[in-house]
Amino acid sequence: MGQRVRRPAATPKDTVSISPAQDSLTATVPKGDIETTIKYSARDSMQFEVDRKVVHLYGDAKINYGTMELTAAYIQIDYETNTLTAETLTDSTGKEVGTPVFKDGAETYAAKRIAYNYKTRKGRIAEVVTQQGEGYIHSEVVKKNEQNEIFGLHNKYTTCNLEHPHFYINAGKIKAIPNDKIMSGPFNLVIADIPTPLGFLFGLFPTPRNKRSSGVIMPTFGESRARGFYLSNGGYYLALNDYIGTRITGDIYSLGGYKVTVDNTYINRYSYRGNFNISYDYFKNDEADVADPSRSTNDRSGLPPTQRTAFINWSHSPVQKPGRGRFSANVRAGSSQHNRVNYNSPGQYLTPTFNSTITYQKNIQNTPFSYTATLSQGQNNGGFTSDGKPAPTIMRFVLPDLNFAMTQMSLYEIFSKNVPTGRWFENFTFGYNLRARNEVSNSVAARRLGTVPIVGGTERDTSFALNFDNLDQLWKNGRKSADHNFNIGLGNYKVLRFFNLTPSVSYRESWFDNKLTYSFDPDSQKVRIDTAKFGRVYEYNAGASLNTTIYGQVNLKGKRVQAIRHVMRPSIGYNYRPNFGNEERFGFFQTAQVGVDTLTNLPVYQTLPRFNGSVPSGGLTSGMSIGIQNSVEMKVRSKSDSAATAFEKVSLIDNLGISTFYNFASDSLKLSPINVNMNTRLLKLIDINVNSTFDPYQLDAEGRRIDRYTLDGPGFKLARLTNAQLSMRANFNPEARASNTPPPTNLPGMMSPTDPLMPDYVDFNIPWTLSLDYTIFYTARTGSRTASTEGNITQNLGVQGTLNFTEKWKVGYMAGYDFTNKNISNASLDIYRDLHCWEMSIGWRPFGLMRGYNVTINARSALLRDLKLSRNRSGMNFR
Repeated sequence: MGQRVRRPAATPKDTVSISPAQDSLTATVPKGDIETTIKYSARDSMQFEVDRKVVHLYGDAKINYGTMELTAAYIQIDYETNTLTAETLTDSTGKEVGTPVFKDGAETYAAKRIAYNYKTRKGRIAEVVTQQGEGYIHSEVVKKNEQNEIFGLHNKYTTCNLEHPHFYINAGKIKAIPNDKIMSGPFNLVIADIPTPLGFLFGLFPTPRNKRSSGVIMPTFGESRARGFYLSNGGYYLALNDYIGTRITGDIYSLGGYKVTVDNTYINRYSYRGNFNISYDYFKNDEADVADPSRSTNDRSGLPPTQRTAFINWSHSPVQKPGRGRFSANVRAGSSQHNRVNYNSPGQYLTPTFNSTITYQKNIQNTPFSYTATLSQGQNNGGFTSDGKPAPTIMRFVLPDLNFAMTQMSLYEIFSKNVPTGRWFENFTFGYNLRARNEVSNSVAARRLGTVPIVGGTERDTSFALNFDNLDQLWKNGRKSADHNFNIGLGNYKVLRFFNLTPSVSYRESWFDNKLTYSFDPDSQKVRIDTAKFGRVYEYNAGASLNTTIYGQVNLKGKRVQAIRHVMRPSIGYNYRPNFGNEERFGFFQTAQVGVDTLTNLPVYQTLPRFNGSVPSGGLTSGMSIGIQNSVEMKVRSKSDSAATAFEKVSLIDNLGISTFYNFASDSLKLSPINVNMNTRLLKLIDINVNSTFDPYQLDAEGRRIDRYTLDGPGFKLARLTNAQLSMRANFNPEARASNTPPPTNLPGMMSPTDPLMPDYVDFNIPWTLSLDYTIFYTARTGSRTASTEGNITQNLGVQGTLNFTEKWKVGYMAGYDFTNKNISNASLDIYRDLHCWEMSIGWRPFGLMRGYNVTINARSALLRDLKLSRNRSGMNFR
């Protein structure tokens, strides 16, 4: 504003000038030349060369032609050649102003000079920077055709958004198809204006509109102690449609092994999403090196033998919709050794079993009923036998697991349509749950009965192969059962105004496909076991609880503390349960002859269970439960609000609870151990949790419990501490503690979950974090009479946090110390450097299974994520 702009010197004689007051015109020429109306305007002036059919626009010139818009300091319209030319002008200080900006639909270009033919829709642009997807193209000259395709000369392609980029791909010629791809001829990589020999004969960079397109996935080069040199995760990505994307990748190793993975991700918005992954791996080990480690320069001890493995991962989760069924799946199944050969974290390597479930669940609308059908499978993670061979895989299937439930409802609501009147029996409720299961396994349990000799007994568990020939054996080895649970509620009642009385009754019954009957065979002097096709087990109990709440408050006259309130919630309860164990009258046990006394020649009898591990346990219960919960809080004047009536509550003790049980029917040791627990937060920084158990009975000389209270002496002692745990956690950064926002998934710093040495997310908005964890666990030694001095104590201290040294450097650290073993249990150090359009990550684990280090320098853009330098020496990659 206020600066004089220099115009071109010459003005032809047939020229008409228009003052700034008349700075907007609409021109229409014959339809054969122009498809629509050209609208143009200028802030300074407009000049017409009538004989040449040329219009000159000066000062904030602007042209609109259909979907095209052009702005610049100077624009020339040539109706003879159907061209628009836009340029910058220099002001009185010699500075160029009014950079031409060309817009055509969603495409925008800024350049020093633009020439455009509005009839053929072709253009030529000089010194332009165009954005294609996540990348930027710097070109000396760009031509644009009628299909919006761009052809560039002397180009720089980069994902750096600076005017002078930190790095770029230098290509003589480039062709860009908007919302599709960028293609180039021979190119090389330039970093910090230093040319490198890294390049290729051609380049292809996808820039799809929806950020998904099919393309080649570049492999990663590295070296592994177990497999030698390798090319990993190379392959092809198929963007089949808007809902399905498939990655087909492979690994190849110099020692002869390979791996193929097909990973399919699918999503249907507002309906479901899932992932299906199948992996096949050929692990090849040099058996001669394993037998004679001196032959190899690498330590190959502890590596598994040569083998072929496969594994399937499938996850499917729907969007819950009212009245609709819900199908979900979480499948992890395959070769038992696959995850030991291909592990990338200690948890994956040490996981003992893998479980899979496929579930369909539905709530029946306008009814209290629902049902669930589940197919599940579990398998062990294998291992090796004493001769180094893989251990047999044990699989267990539940085909199917059916569940039918009725939510708890009022009996009055079920049997009557009248409006409730508030009478006491209207509070009775009833609920029901049925669960039917068919469990099969290729593991055959040993046929034994403790120390009792049986006919046809075996000592060890065995297994058989899983194949179609053994389906009949698999079915016969199964176990079928059905569990019925009846939930009966008797309501809640006020007693003496301040007490709540809640009676309860429950009944459970189970059906099985086998029931055992024992008989003694005098010829073999062993017990014969016969199996019936059906048996039932049931149990029931009844009880009642009484509770109330007591408030106590002390008013103070302090300047800040106004009052302290103590809340107590005492409760007592009674529970009765018959003795279902070791009594023949219920039919769950049988007293049978198991042998003959060799001295008296009299039969020996023993009470044996008639169901394999499914009978109710315990004896007669007729006892009282006692408990009390406490909380203490303080009312203080608020520091953040100066008003006289502004107060806030501060918790001193969130919860302090004590509970125990006294069984009147027991012949000895009637009082159960006393449980004491407490949790609170101090200074809004330190979380404290305490759990402990006290035994009220004394020990004899051999450390066994006797029916004598510790209160009976010698000395005064309420109870004996058997175990206790104290855990404290302090977080000293309120900003990090209060942050509940999940990290975005499209920012740099989100490392691959398969890389255990890299942080998941790097947030520079939090300058520092620091948290301390301390845990001490005490357990009385078995047989210890003086538990307070002879118990086992375990202590652990952990520290973790992050620190921003600068706006670009961040360090994360974690360490743990074991006071019992006097060593560092685990430790890690992570360093992250923000390099604007690049990033550097360094991870170091000095201890444990994943000990090692990882250094990665890579471009931040997902488009050039394969442009990286990585050094990984961790786990199996550690040398």
